[in-house]
Amino acid sequence: MSDQVIGPLLAAPDGALSFDDPLDLLTYQRDCSSVAPGHATQVIRPTDATQIADLLRTASAAQSPVYVRGGGTMYAGGVNPHAGGVVLDLGGLDRVLDIDVERGVVTCEPGVRFGALAQQLAPLGLTIGIVPSTAPTATIGGAAAAHALGTGSARFQSFADQVVGLEVVLADGTLLRTGSAAARDAGFFHRYGIGPDLTGLFLGGDATLGVITKIALWLHPLPATRATGCYGFADPRAAAAFISDLQRGETLQHVWYASGYEAGSVRARVTAARPDFDLASLPGFCLGFDYGGEADDVARARTRVLTAAQRYGGSEFPVFNELYFDRLRNDQIYWYSFAGYFSRSRCGILMASLPTSRMPAFLGVLNDCRAQHPALVWGGAVVLCRRGLHGGVMAFYDEATQWPAAQSAMQACAAALRGAGCIPYKSGKMWAAEVRRMDTYHATLRRIKAALDPAGILSPGNLGL
Repeated sequence: MSDQVIGPLLAAPDGALSFDDPLDLLTYQRDCSSVAPGHATQVIRPTDATQIADLLRTASAAQSPVYVRGGGTMYAGGVNPHAGGVVLDLGGLDRVLDIDVERGVVTCEPGVRFGALAQQLAPLGLTIGIVPSTAPTATIGGAAAAHALGTGSARFQSFADQVVGLEVVLADGTLLRTGSAAARDAGFFHRYGIGPDLTGLFLGGDATLGVITKIALWLHPLPATRATGCYGFADPRAAAAFISDLQRGETLQHVWYASGYEAGSVRARVTAARPDFDLASLPGFCLGFDYGGEADDVARARTRVLTAAQRYGGSEFPVFNELYFDRLRNDQIYWYSFAGYFSRSRCGILMASLPTSRMPAFLGVLNDCRAQHPALVWGGAVVLCRRGLHGGVMAFYDEATQWPAAQSAMQACAAALRGAGCIPYKSGKMWAAEVRRMDTYHATLRRIKAALDPAGILSPGNLGL
């Protein structure tokens, strides 16, 4: 889409903050992705759903685009206001509304940061299960709208699977509650049962169909014991066979998180900390596991995983755990320092989902990108779910000199990943071209979009809509 500014300044609802000074708007041009920035005419920061409903009614009448922003930590370009108009900053809706221990549900507003929610739940011995590495700044609403958290979980699958229900404001100002809360006075306690799963319609919708104003999530006990461990394999094929074995055997119930790293990423992380390390001893693929549960359960899980790894030629690789993985899981700020921003000014990331058997093909695309675009620094990783994987291809680049090259390379990478049997994850604008190529699926999305947002004001360009 062009960056032409569309839409007049809108009158902010009573109680909402509004600003339009060009200097103030600078930080609202983009997220953390390599997607080109947009140029909004105005930012409005509401404090409740009623203000959002008033704004969307006004915007629909004026046909002014509205882009919804949480923490701005996503890397798919969904919040970049390419069509101009208004950026709706949900940072003012930042309250944890209810912690219902009996039902096992926490309800919060979209601007709540993951780190803040974790701090409130910890004294109760509770957690929401999936917490991203970007927890200090990422918001619950942003994760829901973008179907974010490529972290996934071998125990909990994905963030969307942990959502009980939503409150959503539609483009005409209608307030919709999904799941059990659709019934008057029932509240959030069940996602399915009334009819079709309307909750899922807005998870990953990138704010194209409505604005999420409440999120209800399942609560889980904090594990009594946690431990991490890393395992090295000769090559990705052996590692993929090992992962499939674990997933088929339903042996991951005490694995809260597990991720895999290809040879180039392992080499970069180890040699950055120990330049004299013997490169010949590095594995061709490494997997890190974060275990949680009662002490005996964790010990048994570690034994089962190591035994399975040995069947596929794997062995423990404690150096990687010491230098990287344990810190990644236990020191959230560490993610920022090790993500690559210290060496290059930006990191473009493409997230994809894939069957476990396609992991070697996924890594083949990464190696092709390295060969075809050697000026960029490439890396890759996968995350285990109960079934299948989430994968990330990362390209580190100098924004001052390499931004156009990085954008072109990421677009080519997206097409190659689709050819390798992967599908888009966290689509935003990064994957929009590939989503449009899914003819029947995208045509259905357009019909839903036309019904819920006939003026087309909500996040134009996301998902190719």
